[in-house]
Amino acid sequence: MAQAPRWLALALVGLSLLPLASLGLEWAEYRRTIGLPLTNTPPQGFDGVRWIEADGRITASYVAPKSSGERAGLEVGDRLLEIDAGRIRTLEDVENQVTRGTGTVLGYQVVRQGRSLEADVRIDRYPTFLYPVSGAIWTFSIWGFGIVALLHLLALLTVSPLARRSRRALREKRLIGAALAWVGINWMRLAWVSVLGPPPAGFSIRGTAFDVLTLAALAGWIIYPALLLDQSLRSREALIALGRQRWVLAVPAIVLGAGVVVATLVGRVGPLPPDAFVVPILFYVCVYVAGATLVTTLSPAPPAVSIPGPRWSRVGSAVVFVIAVIGAFIVSTRIGPSSADKSLQTAWFVIGFQLLSLFPVALVSFATLRYGSFDVLLARSIATVATLGVAFAAVTLGDTLLDAVMPSGSEPIALGILVVAILLLVERGSPIAREWSQRAFQSSRQRARGLLDRFGDRLRTILDVDELARETVNEIGGALDVRSAVVFLQAGRQTQDERWVRAAYRPEAPTFTQADLDAVWERIRNQGQVWSRNEELNEAELPLSDTERLMSLGVALAIPVTTGPGIPVGLIALGRKDRRIAVYDTEDVERMRALAAQLAVAVERIRLLDRERALVRQTADAEMAALRAQINPHFLFNALNTVAALIRDRPDEAEATVENLAALFRDVLNASGETEVSLRDEMRLVERYLSVEEARFRDALEVDVDVPSDLLDLHVPAFAVQTLVENAVKHGIERKRGGGAVGVAASRTDDHLEVVVTDTGAGLPPGGATFGVGLSNVSDRLHLLYGTAAALEVVPHESGVRASLTLPIDSSHNGTERPDR
Repeated sequence: MAQAPRWLALALVGLSLLPLASLGLEWAEYRRTIGLPLTNTPPQGFDGVRWIEADGRITASYVAPKSSGERAGLEVGDRLLEIDAGRIRTLEDVENQVTRGTGTVLGYQVVRQGRSLEADVRIDRYPTFLYPVSGAIWTFSIWGFGIVALLHLLALLTVSPLARRSRRALREKRLIGAALAWVGINWMRLAWVSVLGPPPAGFSIRGTAFDVLTLAALAGWIIYPALLLDQSLRSREALIALGRQRWVLAVPAIVLGAGVVVATLVGRVGPLPPDAFVVPILFYVCVYVAGATLVTTLSPAPPAVSIPGPRWSRVGSAVVFVIAVIGAFIVSTRIGPSSADKSLQTAWFVIGFQLLSLFPVALVSFATLRYGSFDVLLARSIATVATLGVAFAAVTLGDTLLDAVMPSGSEPIALGILVVAILLLVERGSPIAREWSQRAFQSSRQRARGLLDRFGDRLRTILDVDELARETVNEIGGALDVRSAVVFLQAGRQTQDERWVRAAYRPEAPTFTQADLDAVWERIRNQGQVWSRNEELNEAELPLSDTERLMSLGVALAIPVTTGPGIPVGLIALGRKDRRIAVYDTEDVERMRALAAQLAVAVERIRLLDRERALVRQTADAEMAALRAQINPHFLFNALNTVAALIRDRPDEAEATVENLAALFRDVLNASGETEVSLRDEMRLVERYLSVEEARFRDALEVDVDVPSDLLDLHVPAFAVQTLVENAVKHGIERKRGGGAVGVAASRTDDHLEVVVTDTGAGLPPGGATFGVGLSNVSDRLHLLYGTAAALEVVPHESGVRASLTLPIDSSHNGTERPDR
């Protein structure tokens, strides 16, 4: 049983090569029995006329435009009598003369409305795989191949962005590209013959260029079925697993491709011209399309595919399988080796099957294309084609009207004015047509875009994280018609005050909880990429355990909410869409990515507002603490007693103390409302405070200030240094018998400013430093202003205490200009 896949592949390969093998066997049998090598079969000739036999007469039923027959003057209804003076009695006589006369000029004698006419017709080559034998067939071919080529081009543009992150989409891109090469280049060949006529016989630049197009088209036509079968087998590994034997499937494509190339470049492969490969290629396409659709029909959809619609794919594949089997039978029994078979039934079959054989691209690629903006491209293309069509019709009709109203025909100037006017109308009308087509094809998309755009404008008015999360999840759920959604946002800025805010839209069991987020958040935060359960949209490479957890919770799309520096501050998790057949596509992902960016800005704005509010509160608390310290009854009592004692013996010193006390109060009031002040202003406040205390303690207080002048323009938190000095005096010097010394020093490293306050007072209590109201206020403000870049440290030092402030020096917090407040 393990060998079954290999034998199945070999059976498909062998079956697809039967017509080519049959030609080879016939060739070998001829040489064995006759003993003579087969001569080269010339390319099939074509005069551009479809001759029919009725009532014993050979009559022209169709003359192809731009063909040699039309150039020679032949018309529909002409009755053929002779070719090169040879009497024509049957249709077979015509075919023998024309198909073998490639490159020659034949003399036709026809009867038209009772008159005998002669025409010299140059016999061109029959264009391989093209059938200019009926106006209906030719029109159907041009429009059919043109529309299919446009759809394939749109599909290729849709899949290409997905192919960068999905292997399956990459295989889809190759498959669609090969199909587009065939159908697109074949349409170019149709246009070529319509404008220039069939390729001439013999060597010519025009003929060579047409051969190059033919080779390119056949290359795509030959490669496409092999890629189609490979794609079906890869999608159904559980049914057929070829493994390393997959290369066997490429053998027919290689053999047929090599044969076509050699026959085109050399003129033949043995006795076979390029046209002889028509039947083998058609049969190979039938067999491989039948094999690919049979695999899709018999196997269930892969478990990893989360989109609906496999039933439709299997039914469609079954229909194509039946058509392919019938096609293989018709090709092997009804179509002869000549590509110039002018049977209308044969021509309709070949052209119809060429287009139908491309239908599996839609079946195989249906899941992938739904994730792209296929309908967007389709709407734009329809708008463009419609606009160009109107412009063409306007120019043609306008030229006709000018010919009718102007006696000498349409003058160049009048025609130029008409063209300019039409171009202006096209310029004005194109946006309207594009808007109309997009409105017709994208009603749900436009509705979602409009709702989310309006919500994005409203984000700036929301100033609370909880409200922001609730509004966001409700707007997303309603705009995208999701079955469920959940939004997590971080309310805090640092680890110590981090708080998750959660809001849900129509939550379904099992719900996405905080515990589930904690389990996957670390990996999602580190990657910062969009996760999707569909391979075509997925960007994140999460461990299997995380992927299984998200899928078990019903999450279809997870978008990190990431700030400018790339730090995720939240997560948007969406369930499947409410409509069964609806899926997320690239436009949904890009729209959600943009909304997540706006959401991150809104979160940062709320954080900044909270930070400003906290700073205002902390600064107010610091001001009040400073005022209380300075107007504290004990402080005032001591200061006034000091002044009273100095008035009698040292009035000048008493006056200076009063002035310092007044200046101290004035500086505190001036600094009110400031978050940061210059070190110069802070040190002036400190020095005035110490001057009052020196007058009180006299010789019991020694002060040493060492602050370099080049540091005075740097900024420090308001009242921070003053609070440290006040603590040194109040809790150090005042509590030690005999007093002590207080020192204030500042120094700078490359990116930090350090301010140190030391005292030789009573020292720290046995349990170490304890932060009271003043020191706690300083610590909190450092955290709000600088985060972890600043530090407050209080440690024992010699016989006293050393308190140090370490502040970052950067353009946003320190320098010659103060930050915005």
